[in-house]
Amino acid sequence: MQPTNDIKGLIRQSPPVDVTKPYDASTLKDKTILITGGANGLGSHMVREWASHGANIIIGDVADAAGEKLVAELTAQYPNSAFAFQHCDVTDWESQVSLFEMAVHVSPHGGIDIVVPNAGIILPDASIQFEEPVLKNGRLPKPNTAQFDVNITGAAYTTHLALYWLPQNGSSPRDRCLLLVGSLASLCPFPTQTMYTMSKHAILGLFRTLRATSFRSGVRVNMITPYYVSKSNMLKLPVEAAFLSGTAGGAMIEDVIDAATRLIADEEIAGRALCVGPKLKSAGVEGVEDVDALMAVKDHEGNGQGRAVWECYGEDYDNADAFVKRFIMLLNAAERVKGWFGIFTDIWGLLRRK
Repeated sequence: MQPTNDIKGLIRQSPPVDVTKPYDASTLKDKTILITGGANGLGSHMVREWASHGANIIIGDVADAAGEKLVAELTAQYPNSAFAFQHCDVTDWESQVSLFEMAVHVSPHGGIDIVVPNAGIILPDASIQFEEPVLKNGRLPKPNTAQFDVNITGAAYTTHLALYWLPQNGSSPRDRCLLLVGSLASLCPFPTQTMYTMSKHAILGLFRTLRATSFRSGVRVNMITPYYVSKSNMLKLPVEAAFLSGTAGGAMIEDVIDAATRLIADEEIAGRALCVGPKLKSAGVEGVEDVDALMAVKDHEGNGQGRAVWECYGEDYDNADAFVKRFIMLLNAAERVKGWFGIFTDIWGLLRRK
């Protein structure tokens, strides 16, 4: 008999993710994935990776040319899978409704297996202006809330539609999954980036709430919370240089994709969140591996460079806050090693980036 206080058992939450263990991405074969914001940046890398494992993919984005080009390339490369693109403004409800209806029509089995509300924006200047109000013509203008519109309202629309369509799933008995895309800013504040941090905290709230009830409809809810992602065009080059030069660095695209793929492909993972950052080592950093065994980085990880993907306990508050404290300790330790020389070499590397 299950204990009455076994909340994790009641909500079907899986154990913390051991990111050092392999997973089988072949489970994505023949599944239908709907992703917003999949034409460029991280989204396009997710699409390409999942297509390589035999998934059918429907992309919604405002970048029509990039989306259509990507679908044409994938259709030629993987003729046995189904791919489609449709213009979709995630802030427009009817636009998203149409996207989901198209996905069901295109899906070989008449349903949707995985939904990824990936569309998101970061506007550093808008957040700075929010904290430093300036009068215009003698009056204070309304702040730019585009980050809320896309990152919160858009994600809420996608999630609402997913919670209807995933349980339908056509004639397929397959696993169903909703992968939310948060940020390290979901777990801790990004100074000067108030509005972006607010929007990503909202995604964490969505995850924490849904992971407790979604099992009733057979939907796994997981989340990734990546740090700034290098070379993803997430930030303009000068901003990326200002934020990351001399630090431990940003997350790498391939590590974010690996974490996202693990969470949708491993059908045993439910109600968990993974943080992705630069490769870090825990040896010698007091207060990390000695208090949390899952944060102990083995010598062979990352070909000896360290670990980039971490179980961050995003489902609760106490453990998540403890993870953030330890993760920042690792970031600071890596930054101390780099010193001023690291700042100059990082800036030089950014300037040489093609």
